[in-house]
Amino acid sequence: MTQDFERKIRIYGHMSIVLTFLVALVVMGHTFLIPLAFSFLFAIVFNPFVRFLERFRFPRVLAIVVVLLTFLTLLSGLIWLTALQLGQLMQDLPGIQQRIIDLFNSTLRNLESRLGVELLKTNDWWQNALEKAVPVVTNFVNTTSSVATFLVQVPIYVFLILLYREKFTRFLSAIWKEDGQAQSRTHEIKQVVQSYVSGLFIVILVLAVLNSVGLLILGIKYAIFFGIFSAVLTVIPYLGNFIGGLLPFLVALVTKDSAWYAVGVIAIYGVVQFLEGNFITPNIMGARVSVNPMAALVALIIGGQLLGVAGIILAIPALGIIKTLLAHSNTLWPWVLLIEDRNRERK
Repeated sequence: MTQDFERKIRIYGHMSIVLTFLVALVVMGHTFLIPLAFSFLFAIVFNPFVRFLERFRFPRVLAIVVVLLTFLTLLSGLIWLTALQLGQLMQDLPGIQQRIIDLFNSTLRNLESRLGVELLKTNDWWQNALEKAVPVVTNFVNTTSSVATFLVQVPIYVFLILLYREKFTRFLSAIWKEDGQAQSRTHEIKQVVQSYVSGLFIVILVLAVLNSVGLLILGIKYAIFFGIFSAVLTVIPYLGNFIGGLLPFLVALVTKDSAWYAVGVIAIYGVVQFLEGNFITPNIMGARVSVNPMAALVALIIGGQLLGVAGIILAIPALGIIKTLLAHSNTLWPWVLLIEDRNRERK
């Protein structure tokens, strides 16, 4: 074996050990690491606003407090508006469930009369599934204690990260000082995360408005909740829009006199999905993260297996950071070719 090949084998061996350690750390410490990871993402996004206020002679502590309070005020208003309709939905959920069962039974009876085949006895699994769906949704809503803990931890972490941000910069510079690229590499990672998260926020806001307005025009109940909920689910690529559109479709099907309203819901989500995929996301986020669909899908699966929903949300920005780090390695940079969404030669 050549010396170059032996060197690469050693590097890959070391990387395997480090990767195994990191996966074990994430699995065992996820309760602490998930809020911390989200806090770093928010801190990177809020950092330009804090710096902007500091230019106007705001003390750093005051600048951080102003930025956090502004964000939390906007978030609280959004949560309050969503919670109002969510409460109504939870009250009406048993009735909606029964109407879905009745609709399914009537559809089976129509098929029986047309086909001459007895189908109604086969719907027990459907009814059981619907009966189990209500407790699942209820449990999801009732997990407010863990959500509240998360919402308390994250602002505290964000405040401290922004307050001591130079320490993190010096820490990364000390790690990478040997190759003389510490500053540019740190800046590149910060830009990847900042662009992705801030762009994602804007995309979610635009989609929430489009979804809500479309559902309000159709007169669908709980339109604002469904519009915001389905927009937030866009953080899950490829599946989020389908899952988000399924609930308003079912509600329109059982609460409206005509099935055309359900068709209208499909049309609205189809148009919004087309606009999001071809105009909104490309123009707002562009190729900032530049991850191809195959790499994104693998990252989503791994993130979901390790950390559940939080892992799915964190998968793409984490993959963008990994891609940035790999691009600066003489041995590992070919992996960028598998991750990136565009072809390029290494400089």
